[in-house]
Amino acid sequence: MKRFFAPDSAERLGRHFRLGAVAYAVLVISLILTLLVYFYARQSVETQTGVRFQEAVLITERSIDRRTDAYVDTVFGARAYFYGSEVVERGEWDDYISGLGLRERYEGFQALGYANYLEPDEVEGYLEEAEDEGLPELSPDLAPGGEREAYAPVEFIGPADLANGDLLNYDPYSEEAHRAAMDRARDSGTPRATERVYVLTEADSGANASLALRPGFFVYLPVYESGSPLASVEERREALKGFIFGSYRMDGLLGGIFEESFNPRIDFEVYDSGDLTEGNILYDEDGVLRADDASYDPQYSEYSSLEVGGQDWILYFSTLPGFATGFDETLPDLALVVGIAVSLFLFIATWLLAASRERAERASLELEEANRGLEAANRELEAFSYSVSHDLRAPLRSIEGFSQILVEDYGEALDKEGVGYLDRVKGASRRMSELIDDLLQLSRVTRAPMDSSDVNLSSLARVAMSELKREQPDREVETVVRQSPEARGDERLLRIVIENLLGNAWKFTSKNEGGARIEFGSTSKNGAPAYYVRDDGAGFEMDYAKKLFGAFQRLHTEDEFEGTGIGLATVARIVRRHGGEVWAEGEPGKGASFYFTLGDSPSVRRAASD
Repeated sequence: MKRFFAPDSAERLGRHFRLGAVAYAVLVISLILTLLVYFYARQSVETQTGVRFQEAVLITERSIDRRTDAYVDTVFGARAYFYGSEVVERGEWDDYISGLGLRERYEGFQALGYANYLEPDEVEGYLEEAEDEGLPELSPDLAPGGEREAYAPVEFIGPADLANGDLLNYDPYSEEAHRAAMDRARDSGTPRATERVYVLTEADSGANASLALRPGFFVYLPVYESGSPLASVEERREALKGFIFGSYRMDGLLGGIFEESFNPRIDFEVYDSGDLTEGNILYDEDGVLRADDASYDPQYSEYSSLEVGGQDWILYFSTLPGFATGFDETLPDLALVVGIAVSLFLFIATWLLAASRERAERASLELEEANRGLEAANRELEAFSYSVSHDLRAPLRSIEGFSQILVEDYGEALDKEGVGYLDRVKGASRRMSELIDDLLQLSRVTRAPMDSSDVNLSSLARVAMSELKREQPDREVETVVRQSPEARGDERLLRIVIENLLGNAWKFTSKNEGGARIEFGSTSKNGAPAYYVRDDGAGFEMDYAKKLFGAFQRLHTEDEFEGTGIGLATVARIVRRHGGEVWAEGEPGKGASFYFTLGDSPSVRRAASD
């Protein structure tokens, strides 16, 4: 079954796409930019995270290198002490060790000692001397293995504690790991470390046993006969006297390695040379082995090697969950969310602007149509004004003319009362003519085009005052025209305002006894000039102030003051066309003040610019 869009639906769909074309384009572009920012932010965060990881690895490697160098240097100092002494006594050795403060300066330093290298034929004499000094027997002894190739019993060791005391006269040369390191040290003349061994230490407080074995290593440095040639391996083997050794616990040596300057979320493991298995582990930061775990997939990982006493260590670093934390981790997602929100905001704003533009275009068309209607109404009003001006004036002129003929030709036949009636008819026709003139003027000021320019209202006031005085020179009126700021407006219309206001003041001071006073000037309202016409005439009740500017509104009877009630309405319309406002203040018997402002005066523009 085929479906067709109804004309209204097609029109609405077309209007939707017309309105939304730009908005959808803005949305697509904004989303593309958002995705670009998101990928850039993610790449930037990944790069920064990688740099942080590399910095952490480098700092850790350098820290370990410095620590191990410092620890190994202690055996060089001890050998120098041996070379500088003809005979080293046990008490002197204890004092030397105590002065070094090894445990305080080097965390993880377990022991510093000397192992005497003995040939099999030298063992018996050494044991006799040891027995005389009250030292333990050789351990392990000759049984069950029988005589060994060589011996290296521990003769001196410190600092003095239960674990180190247990090593006196212990022969580490009997163990393969120690013997291999001693032989390499003997043949090279340099310090050599063992593979991973267990270091005897005192147990932690609260443990069931008093001693404990902890993963660590030994470093051996050969001590040769003073003055013996050492150029070849054979000469070094011949000159060997013993070994200075240091024993180190890995948990103390590397514990807290990240706490010196930072504490990142990084797994750190150290393996002895060989496979990365539990059997070769020297140190693990958190007790969880990850180097050989194929299922573990960190964001960053790295292997590096470090040579310590001729023994290669493998260092493994990997990031843990939470390595990239805080603002850095959330930055890409935050950029994506903000970008989408901004894109939607721009889409809605663009859509609304497009809709507003369409409404403005429709309003413009409606306004053009209204203007055309207004022009037609103005033409009709012009025709009506012409009719009023010509058709209505003709009967008035006839009434006034025939009334005058009756007075002149038949006045003798009329009594005094009849002549009075004719005078009333003539006066009414004149007032009707004046009312027509005022209505026509009110219509013209509303419809007439405006030609704005700078206008000196004080000058207009002086001219209007002079004209009033010329028409009634017998009146005693003090006129005051103060210099006021220039106004911006239509000079012809503003002249009508001044003439109407001054004419009102002139009219309502006509019954003053002892003269009158009329003043034109300006004051300030909200930083803009407010012009005024002030008199000391009849005044008015403030309760009726709002009625003054309505057409045909009069507060006095015709017998009191003549007028049509159109003048102030004309003033109000002219002032409003200039964007201003008009108001009045008065009191019966004390006069009135009429104020007006203009919205586009030079003073207003200067105040706005300031």
